[in-house]
Amino acid sequence: MVNNNWGGYRNGSGRVPLDIDEKKKGVQIYITQKTKDEILEFGEGNSLSEKAVELIHAEIHKRKKSGE
Repeated sequence: MVNNNWGGYRNGSGRVPLDIDEKKKGVQIYITQKTKDEILEFGEGNSLSEKAVELIHAEIHKRKKSGE
């Protein structure tokens, strides 16, 4: 029996580990209440974090497309 910290006893059971680049990493940012309210209003997602990430991705995509 193989002793792994991330899987079950059967070969191939358990979660497949993500690559380091695919794992989400926590960050801390400081924003004003107005910015927080706008993120909650215009972002798509269930949480403030999801909404902020969606808005950031949209703006990055927009800037890449325009060549900035």
